[in-house]
Amino acid sequence: MMQQASTQAEFACSQCGRTFAQSDLVQIAGNWVCGSCKPAFLSRVVAGTASAGSQWHYGGFWIRFVGVFIDGLLMDALYVPVFFLMSARVITASRAARPAPGFPASILLMEFVLLLVVFLYEVIMIRYYGATLGKMAVGVKVVRTDGSSISWGISFARYLMKMVSGLILMIGYIIAGFDSEKRALHDRVCDTRVVYKRSMASA
Repeated sequence: MMQQASTQAEFACSQCGRTFAQSDLVQIAGNWVCGSCKPAFLSRVVAGTASAGSQWHYGGFWIRFVGVFIDGLLMDALYVPVFFLMSARVITASRAARPAPGFPASILLMEFVLLLVVFLYEVIMIRYYGATLGKMAVGVKVVRTDGSSISWGISFARYLMKMVSGLILMIGYIIAGFDSEKRALHDRVCDTRVVYKRSMASA
């Protein structure tokens, strides 16, 4: 019984963004809504003014850029010390007239490990918190348009599509500046939005 409860699907309230078990939410006009937000949302539905994400304030290109920049600084904080430690190892070996201990191979291994760390960081943070530390710092988070929480599959696919967005000359990112809902390519493909947490709390 406890195992069934622990594996119960979780969804985010489409209005406040908080995550609840499905049994604690009601679906109104195709949106998952928590008990606290239900009265206000229901009144907007009756008045014909409510729609999915209608009260959200979307995070634009530049605020998202700042979030990515902060994440980059955090990753650099990991990368730079490892790189200098490895370089020091090679220099020490050369001064002792010993062959460098596989420096190119070590660099490749380090790059692979760091890419894996970045991948796990992004996917896990988006899956459980809807935001990386950089996004948290600027007050935005990733949500689904139907209010459901980000699944493992969506988090993984979104990361891969972010790589594609970067490979095509950053066009995948740039289009967020011209979209009415500030969607980048990976948001369009994965049906996600980046919104300000304040707007979700006040919606």
